[in-house]
Amino acid sequence: MQGRLRQLHLALFNYQAVNGVIPDRNLHDSNGRLLCSWVGMILPFIEQHEIADSIDISESWDSPSNKESLERGKRFWDWYSADGYFISAYDGADSMWDSNGKPLGTLEELPTKVLLVATTIDGIHPLEPFCLTEDHLRKILTAGTRAWYVDADRFHGTVRLEGNSIVFVRNFEQ
Repeated sequence: MQGRLRQLHLALFNYQAVNGVIPDRNLHDSNGRLLCSWVGMILPFIEQHEIADSIDISESWDSPSNKESLERGKRFWDWYSADGYFISAYDGADSMWDSNGKPLGTLEELPTKVLLVATTIDGIHPLEPFCLTEDHLRKILTAGTRAWYVDADRFHGTVRLEGNSIVFVRNFEQ
């Protein structure tokens, strides 16, 4: 799981190097309809060119026109949550994205902001528009489930509850 966090961070870093900023948390069309998560935007930066070249991101991730791409990417989707831990963008006080899902700045400008959180979440596809909210993470931690994170500066750590507060503890080097 930590290896996946590193690879996804690197993909976001490379996306930013080309585009000047990390992708929005979720992609919307001009009418505000949700199309896919940030994962759809970084596919070329994580060497998933075949999926990236075949998926139509102007359509919803699960539209009939994307069925073949979803099937073609099965090995990558399985890798994404291989050990039961799903990696998602975080939507909370320490998040790299604002409440509307827009990046607050670059990875270099906000090194301690939480980028991604890995925990057990069932039934979500990596391309599905989704983010892990503070309330959802608090419930997961209250239930005794473990969670890890990576921040904008590539530091990894654990997530825990202290009272009712979510605390991100850096405990793995870059």
